[in-house]
Amino acid sequence: MSHLLWKSYWEDDVDKFRRLLSPAGPSAQNAARSPNIGSGGASSPGGLGTSPRPPARSRKAPGLGIAHGNSRYGNAGGFGRTEVNSRDHTGLTILLRAASSTAENAVSFVEALLAHPGIDIYVQDPESGWNALHRALYTGNISIARLLLEKERNDLMGHTASVHRVGRLIKTKDHEGNSPFDLYNSTIGERDLKALEEQSEDDYDSDTEEGEDAQDSAS
Repeated sequence: MSHLLWKSYWEDDVDKFRRLLSPAGPSAQNAARSPNIGSGGASSPGGLGTSPRPPARSRKAPGLGIAHGNSRYGNAGGFGRTEVNSRDHTGLTILLRAASSTAENAVSFVEALLAHPGIDIYVQDPESGWNALHRALYTGNISIARLLLEKERNDLMGHTASVHRVGRLIKTKDHEGNSPFDLYNSTIGERDLKALEEQSEDDYDSDTEEGEDAQDSAS
């Protein structure tokens, strides 16, 4: 089932991606088609002369993936924690990919993923040790970085995350010992400083040339 998520992500199909993660997924559609739901007693096909079945137990719809039967995450489109956090051949999840993407729809993909109750915002890149916040800040995706921090804050306020995870998103170290903001300061910060230095040099050269031209005119 996870291949459907990856397929819609690589095809840049945000609408399909959202539909796959929507609570009104395959399970809801199958439930709507079931003849035992929404009708009772004698009106049920094949139900003449038989007692109506008690609705206390819900049956697992066949062939809908691992998520069904996992009450912790409900039936969000048939995708549970395993599917939504699946990794590609390089060990990256869709969240890790989207967090560092410069595509126009990157933010929309991240928003859809963060709305899923089974998403793991703390998952790390096995090669670098970067989490999604590392990757977002490295590429300058500030909007995605804010979404990640807001997700962690909301989880903690809603008591859906462990107390031991307080601030974990910004405290996680990569394989070189850098937190997300350490990485930001050593990359984005240095780039900004370099740009300022180059701008200052250009301004200085421009002022020098103007001063020389003024001297020539006075002569």
